[in-house]
Amino acid sequence: MTTDEVADGVRDWLERLDPKARSEVDRLVDVVVGAEPGVQQAVKWGRLTFTVRDDWHHWLCAVAVTRKGTKLVFHKGALLQDSSALLQGTGRYLREAPYAVVEDSPDAVTTLVREAVRRQTDMLD
Repeated sequence: MTTDEVADGVRDWLERLDPKARSEVDRLVDVVVGAEPGVQQAVKWGRLTFTVRDDWHHWLCAVAVTRKGTKLVFHKGALLQDSSALLQGTGRYLREAPYAVVEDSPDAVTTLVREAVRRQTDMLD
């Protein structure tokens, strides 16, 4: 897939969002890209998903838009040091931060994104 095809897929996904969700997604993208400028984005698994070094198997995080709201989902959130207690969830790996939490604590989320990059290929014992 070319860079233009990825950009088109992201653009198409964004254009289908209602204005409120689009505004929230744009803010979450700003936080993620601000934390890790080399991050790549594509629509994977119905979500705007982020990774580095083309490693989509070990993706970093994704923006999910549901009826309940917009959230940032960390693929390996269970492995991250969440000293601000922002992440929610009890799954084996996935943890999420609702939009309001990210908006209230962007610096803490920046720290989580950077740690996700460092721990991208880590696994639980």
